[in-house]
Amino acid sequence: MERQYEYFAIVTERWPRVEDPRHVCRRWVDDSGQTHDEEFTTDLVWAPTTALSQAESGTGGVHRIDAAAATRFEHTRRERMSLLAPLDGRYSYFAWLNYRTDVDDPDGVRRTWKGPRGFELEEGYVAGSGWERSHLLDDLWRGRKDGELVPIDSEAVERIIQRWEQRRAERSPEAP
Repeated sequence: MERQYEYFAIVTERWPRVEDPRHVCRRWVDDSGQTHDEEFTTDLVWAPTTALSQAESGTGGVHRIDAAAATRFEHTRRERMSLLAPLDGRYSYFAWLNYRTDVDDPDGVRRTWKGPRGFELEEGYVAGSGWERSHLLDDLWRGRKDGELVPIDSEAVERIIQRWEQRRAERSPEAP
């Protein structure tokens, strides 16, 4: 049996337009009757998420959209990400230590790279949302934030992200 998806645009104060939402999610029900929510991420894949249930509980506006609108969102996100992708495909990763002192459980994780136009770009990882634009390096340089950035490798980043997502899932009302 072919999966049937329902698609949803999640709008926020910063992304208020249904035609250009912050998130696009899809919901489907498996053969056992369990509901699954997925989001089209900045990694350009559909991945499990709690963003839809959180938005439905009041943290964002949820609007049902059709499959064509979801496909347009995928295309737009792919275009945007190609404009931001590292020229050499490589990122530099950092653990941000401010209140915490453990590199394996930092206050934040950042990745930097030189974009196609030669500018240094930066993203921070947000549990439940993925990689999002960040300005921490500028904030540190200008004295608006404290802490230090410690270089880490991609394996350390994956371990940290996995731990954060697990904690988030355990706190989620959807957790079994």
